[in-house]
Amino acid sequence: MKFYLLSDDPDAIIGLRLAGVEGKLIENGENAVSEIESISQNSEIGMILITPGVSAMCADSLTELKKKNQPIIVEIPDSNPLHNHSDSVTDYIRNAIGIKI
Repeated sequence: MKFYLLSDDPDAIIGLRLAGVEGKLIENGENAVSEIESISQNSEIGMILITPGVSAMCADSLTELKKKNQPIIVEIPDSNPLHNHSDSVTDYIRNAIGIKI
């Protein structure tokens, strides 16, 4: 299983690339949705990591995309201090499987 990162933050792309995670810089919501759908076709990728900026760009479509079983889509924090970061792993899991509390 491979991870893939979609981010609007170049620092996140570079940091995770150093850890061996491939990724792509996203500039708009339409691009984000098409990339997620394209990556979903690759059976080797089991988890798509997205940053809060990308999540905000495609929030309407993201809920539907998360309902698909494969790959799992998880929002991870980035280096932007303006984004609201959650410290709870439980929150990451809830968001990954689409549970809003």
